[in-house]
Amino acid sequence: MASIQDVDVIRYSVCAFYAEHSGDLKKAQFLHEAAVINLKAIAEDTWHDQETRTICDKQAEFHASRYHLIRSVLDGDHETLPFVLPTTLSAEESINSTLKNGRLTVGLEESLLGEYLAEKENNPSLVVPTQIKHLLDSTTPSPYTLALDPAPPPKEYKITVDVDSTNYSYWLNAHRLGQPDQTCYRLRANRWGKTQFESMSFYRATEFIMPCIDINISPVASTGDRKLSAMKSRSIEYNASSGSRPIIERPDPLERRTWGSQRFSYAGRSFAWITPEAKGDLQLPTLYEVENKVGSGNSNGEAKVIGNELSWASGVFKSGQDAFATATVLGGVDQLFEELLLASQMTKMAIFLFGHDI
Repeated sequence: MASIQDVDVIRYSVCAFYAEHSGDLKKAQFLHEAAVINLKAIAEDTWHDQETRTICDKQAEFHASRYHLIRSVLDGDHETLPFVLPTTLSAEESINSTLKNGRLTVGLEESLLGEYLAEKENNPSLVVPTQIKHLLDSTTPSPYTLALDPAPPPKEYKITVDVDSTNYSYWLNAHRLGQPDQTCYRLRANRWGKTQFESMSFYRATEFIMPCIDINISPVASTGDRKLSAMKSRSIEYNASSGSRPIIERPDPLERRTWGSQRFSYAGRSFAWITPEAKGDLQLPTLYEVENKVGSGNSNGEAKVIGNELSWASGVFKSGQDAFATATVLGGVDQLFEELLLASQMTKMAIFLFGHDI
């Protein structure tokens, strides 16, 4: 992200969405207006820095759309906002809520683990909370089947693409289906010349200068063909600002075409992104929970799936900004886990589209 140091614009921008979250729409309207004014001022003052100017202009448009939406609610033209955009506050609420059956969500388990490990550094004798013993004791089997509330409908996001050829930057934007001007998340990827992507950043659009997930990508051997190189699976590491340890997707096997399956562990459970076999096609994978045992694969060495699809996507992989995809996450998934899944799908999409020249 370009260097944007203005403390006021950061405060106005972030606090505007916090005010929305708390239901104080008048305060939110004032802060959105202040954010627009300050962002435009920065854009004008940094005419020589095209990247900063582009970021500020886009964020100003985003705040303006929320300003007018809130104004329509305050004027009585609409009853409520269509939905509250994701923020750090909504993530905290999501992971600290329990389901009707009393079981913890995936995100809450991972969050409690992070808090425990941080406190244990100062207090080595700290007792492990009961809720996360299975995360630290390999002899305690982790429960299968996610504790998902069946009531919420699946969430659908449309992923679109912006290309900044001046700075070799690629932006993938995710908005809820039917709300094209209400961006929820942004993924930023950039590379120079014929290098591969080594890292990306995943942002909540409401906190536009603070990535909530930093992504590191292992390089693969070039095939001499851009499309074939992009189809090679690779290890991807996700470092969430709220997490205590990286989440690593490990392909099986490495550099397999069409990506095969990529496994990772989260909150004591095992998951796998599985891509259907289709020669020559770039496809985004589908997520399943899988058995959490060493050597539990079937005769083909693949992960043994447990339960139904948790996330899936379909897309039109044209060149550049004509590409788009629709990603779906099952209802009842907490916000932090949902963000990890979206970051994963958008990272793979960026690699498919822009990851290789040869």
